[in-house]
Amino acid sequence: MTDLPEMASGMLGDATQGVPGAHIRDVFKRYGEAHSAGDVDAILALFADDAVVRDPANAPEHRGKSALRAFFEAGIEASGGPIAMTLEGNVRIAGNEGAAAYIVRTINSSPVFRVDTLDVMTFNEQGLIAQMIAYWGPENFQQEG
Repeated sequence: MTDLPEMASGMLGDATQGVPGAHIRDVFKRYGEAHSAGDVDAILALFADDAVVRDPANAPEHRGKSALRAFFEAGIEASGGPIAMTLEGNVRIAGNEGAAAYIVRTINSSPVFRVDTLDVMTFNEQGLIAQMIAYWGPENFQQEG
């Protein structure tokens, strides 16, 4: 890591402690890849057994692997199959938390839709996702083609 300006060092405090940044970046990458493959088992492997997902952020939470499986399977079905989920820019990391924007495109729906999301993940000590909150709403949908 490069030396930080004194101002930034003072603001960060313990934000550089926790799960390694490379691991967090890899999880965000694998999360998008697993969605793009429609691989619910690969998605679930990234989450702790008691993980909580709110997707979108103002929706009721889904807690635990069974609820997450049902949620992700329903999402694939509603989208007509897998979705293309691509990171947009860098993953932002502070301690055990990361945030990144994704561009999500339906593949098999007609018409095709693009959705811009911002996903925020909190990781436990084992490097698994303990909580994921996705920020998106009607304003983030665009019809393509």
